[in-house]
Amino acid sequence: MGSAYTALADNAYASVWNPAGLAFVDSVQIAGQHLSYLESINDEYVGSAIPLGHGGRALGVSAQYLGTGDITQADINGFHTGTFSAHYGVYSLAYGQKLGDKLGIGATGKWINAKLSDTSADAFAGDLGLLYKPQDHWRIAATLTNLGNKLTFIDQPDSLPSAFHVAAAYQPARQLLVTGEALHSWPSDRFDGRFGLEWRPMELLALRTGYRTDTMTELSALAGFSVGMGLQLWGQEFAYAWVPYGDLGTTQYFSLLMRFGPEAATRRNLIQYQDIRKSKTAGAGGTAALDPDAVQLMELFDETPAHVASSPGVPAHPADNTQ
Repeated sequence: MGSAYTALADNAYASVWNPAGLAFVDSVQIAGQHLSYLESINDEYVGSAIPLGHGGRALGVSAQYLGTGDITQADINGFHTGTFSAHYGVYSLAYGQKLGDKLGIGATGKWINAKLSDTSADAFAGDLGLLYKPQDHWRIAATLTNLGNKLTFIDQPDSLPSAFHVAAAYQPARQLLVTGEALHSWPSDRFDGRFGLEWRPMELLALRTGYRTDTMTELSALAGFSVGMGLQLWGQEFAYAWVPYGDLGTTQYFSLLMRFGPEAATRRNLIQYQDIRKSKTAGAGGTAALDPDAVQLMELFDETPAHVASSPGVPAHPADNTQ
């Protein structure tokens, strides 16, 4: 979605996108991502979000690793003298806290380690974020990222790429999600935009596209484009994205987000109940055509207390109000 994710990160990716999103995490989550980058470069990510009780507090931990593989080394005359490699690693610890029911704030501390051949450098940085949900269909967010010291190789210090993001996401309909953000980066002193669109033709499938302007420097306009999809089943999600980089080639993202615990189980049961209820309505055999577990689930949700069913504004089945 064009990396316009600052207002959407309320899961195991929150520690790197917006730590304030941890305030809205309601189950233990684990996320992993593999990026098949240009040439032999790969980017790996693993992260987790862990709620702390029921007070709108959570911890996030993550690790990112960008490695080049072996690169041919040559002397000033062009003769090969062997190979070398380079890598960047970022290891983060984040915390998110709710302030009321609609506002979350958060902070991330991270250690950055870089190595080029036999020379290494370290830096420490932090992110600050907030996420506000004024209504069910609106989200507003802001972050300050990579506030820290310089990364110094031998006697050459380099400033970290810091940025200020302002973002919003809007869901005008159940099947449609629009998100966008503006960012100012320094020391490059750039202003850029990111935009994303998601359409769900069915509950388990999401089709996504996006565009960002901060990858277009010295590249074609196509380099800002991205397209992908997400598959959701029983509360878990597998996602894929394809991102071109002009003459440099294309990249592919593969990611997996898994949720565990009572809240995640409830979400899976509601999804399963929707499918079962549809089958029950459409099938001629009724519950007799379903397996015992499905029948038990139907009976569980159908036992709605009479005073709840008759209350105005309350759906007869929990699944009727599932997002």
